[in-house]
Amino acid sequence: MRPAPIWPPVRAEWRKVVSTRLWWGLLVPVVLLSSMINLFGGVFTAAFPEEQLPLLLGSLAYALGTTSVFAAVHGIVAAAGEYRHRTITTTYLTSRGRGPVLAAKMLVSAGVGACYAVATVVSGLLAGVAADAGTTFPAAGPLVATVLIGVAVSACWGALGAAFGTVVSNLVSALVALLLYLMVGELLLGALLDEAESGTVRALSSYLPGNAGEVAVYGIPARELAGPITGPQVVELLAGVTAPPDWTMALLVLALWTGAVGVLGWFIGARRDIT
Repeated sequence: MRPAPIWPPVRAEWRKVVSTRLWWGLLVPVVLLSSMINLFGGVFTAAFPEEQLPLLLGSLAYALGTTSVFAAVHGIVAAAGEYRHRTITTTYLTSRGRGPVLAAKMLVSAGVGACYAVATVVSGLLAGVAADAGTTFPAAGPLVATVLIGVAVSACWGALGAAFGTVVSNLVSALVALLLYLMVGELLLGALLDEAESGTVRALSSYLPGNAGEVAVYGIPARELAGPITGPQVVELLAGVTAPPDWTMALLVLALWTGAVGVLGWFIGARRDIT
């Protein structure tokens, strides 16, 4: 039996996204927050001209970390919203299997998350430069690397949000659960792990999904601002973790979390009664 093609569900999901106000409703605060954060980044750079530090790179990384939350929210609403409005039945009936539907939702939500990250970068750079025309602009290599990492992190969170919205089909419950976890849950888990005597156990905080994304985004900016030796300590401070891995490992960890939630979404979604 031939597997169901993925592109028809992807086109259908993309039409759903562009035909609603959700994507740009979340894009507006993404752009506003990035502009405000990087405006301060430009101001701080101007306040210390003798240091010649690319502080704008740090503020851009912080804005990209914030953007990933909006990417996750979009993914949750895109998936769980269909259960709320009872359109999921039609979606499944017009598709060849539930697996391609989930895959399409994750792919499209990942694309939206990536677009949010690009909007964050553009608006952030414009705001940072507007704050001070003499802003120490980040070098091309670290800037491009940070942007690509931020795009990948936001894409992963968009896909993870869609998968999580399929696992927890109640829209309000899914949103509250994810936001509480990111804002409170990981802080508590990190604090508990940090109390352990074993250094290996304390280091596990870097491998939680939210922390992994922040470690990935902050890795290169921290190295550029504080140097290769002090950079990991800056990442520890910003992400609230212990012994953070390299950004490549952190990004891989986030991708694995995304895949794991996707598998869970496929398992639960395939067996859920939608009548």
